[in-house]
Amino acid sequence: MSRSTLVSAVLTYNAKVWIAGFVAAVFVPLSFAALVVDLVVRTDDPLSARVLAASARVEATLDIHGDLTDVRVVEAT
Repeated sequence: MSRSTLVSAVLTYNAKVWIAGFVAAVFVPLSFAALVVDLVVRTDDPLSARVLAASARVEATLDIHGDLTDVRVVEAT
């Protein structure tokens, strides 16, 4: 692996980890707020389930480890 490829891989990894941390900081309180809403307002399509699905899609999109992992997202029906 060339030095430029190695530098690029490490910088990309660090950027993705930083973004994932920011996303987690947003989704954690959001998921708790959605849970409170779902406990107060009962619906057939819970908000907390939509928040968790969005979090899963973001995680799959980030794919932090890239080619080192095989991530497949399948939406549950």
